[in-house]
Amino acid sequence: MARTDGRRLTPADSAWLRMELPENLMTINGVVKLKERLSYERFCRMVEEKLLVHDRFRQRIQPPRGPLGRPRWVERDFSLADHVVRSELPVGAGKRELQDFVSAEMSRPLAIDRPLWQFHYFEDFLGGSALVGRIHHCIGDGIALMKVVLSMADPVVDDSVPTVGHSESVGAHHREMLGRGAKALAALKTGGSTVWSLGRLFTLRADPRTRFKGDLVPRKLAVWSDEIPLAEVKAIGKRLGGTINDVLLTAAAGALRGYLLRHGEVPESLRLRAVVPVNIRPPEDVVLGNKFGLVFLSLPVGVRRVGRRLRELKANMDQLKRSPEAFVVYGLLRLFGNTNAAIQSKIVKLLSKNASAVMTNVPGPRAPIAFAGSEIEHFMFWVPVSGRLGLGLSILSYNGQVRVGITTDQNLVPDPEALVEEFHMALEEMKREAAGPLP
Repeated sequence: MARTDGRRLTPADSAWLRMELPENLMTINGVVKLKERLSYERFCRMVEEKLLVHDRFRQRIQPPRGPLGRPRWVERDFSLADHVVRSELPVGAGKRELQDFVSAEMSRPLAIDRPLWQFHYFEDFLGGSALVGRIHHCIGDGIALMKVVLSMADPVVDDSVPTVGHSESVGAHHREMLGRGAKALAALKTGGSTVWSLGRLFTLRADPRTRFKGDLVPRKLAVWSDEIPLAEVKAIGKRLGGTINDVLLTAAAGALRGYLLRHGEVPESLRLRAVVPVNIRPPEDVVLGNKFGLVFLSLPVGVRRVGRRLRELKANMDQLKRSPEAFVVYGLLRLFGNTNAAIQSKIVKLLSKNASAVMTNVPGPRAPIAFAGSEIEHFMFWVPVSGRLGLGLSILSYNGQVRVGITTDQNLVPDPEALVEEFHMALEEMKREAAGPLP
């Protein structure tokens, strides 16, 4: 029998729960590749000892009684076997087969009558083991869940401490933004200085119609890139005048450009917007939940020269860092989390027309870490794509390397591998530009 703990979901967490659509599930999906084989029993013990200490992983959602109420977290007895599932791939399976498995899983909703998470466990995969994890966004955002991963893991070397890697996804003005955050939220409530940002959000012209926008289907496709040395990305940015985040997002813009050209569309002068999450939680905040805002970043997809493309993207991102837009959107999410699903759905659709993709960058550990004594070789995740958007790009750094995960709607982009190829080519083009004389 379920036992309520009396706590309702926060308005922001409730908003992300209600944002789920059959065509766009609000589930964060991830893959972990372990170097050595790890037994199912040992992994289960680690989950019991280090994951289930967090209440949210033992609780399910109880719907509200009225149309304006918020759901509650309730305790329930559950079987760990329902959440850590032994799974198998065909004999000799590799990356492609695992990608296919992830694609099928991210197209399938989690069981709402159970705690909203699940691991699929592959004991024998490419000489080691593999995990496919699924956690609903209402439990936490990428930064909060990364802290959970770190709490479950051990350093590979005893005297090394697993720490979060580069923090440029939050922005160079993180502390300054946090200082303005409380003022921005207060101003939102009183109709103060954030009115301009609010007006901008609701008056933006809809993103141009490209093959990245259109009718969605439940089937999603997941792929990920090869490893990219973080030092190489940093060197490109230093040479061309941008942060690691600027370089990677510029490469993403180049990938969209290359994909459109590959399919016969000419993107000259084209600008597309990406919804970019911005972390607004203080560094000492370790509580699960969602504490991030969103900004609408203009991507210079139509700019052919990579140096100019980076400078324009950096200018756009720097302007957003100085604006209260992320805090305004966070305030809106909290506000709409207290309304009913119908009202929230209309607002989400209105905002999603202003963009073509979701792009996020989550810093991972700088040093190698291990699960129950088995070193993590690499891991990847895929951001949920909300509203009527059909494209998501997720960047994750780990142990000096960067990987890019891409999720697409099968109806819009049936060949996401081409986007990965274009991303690598765009980054190589930037590398060549950085090696030459500066303009």
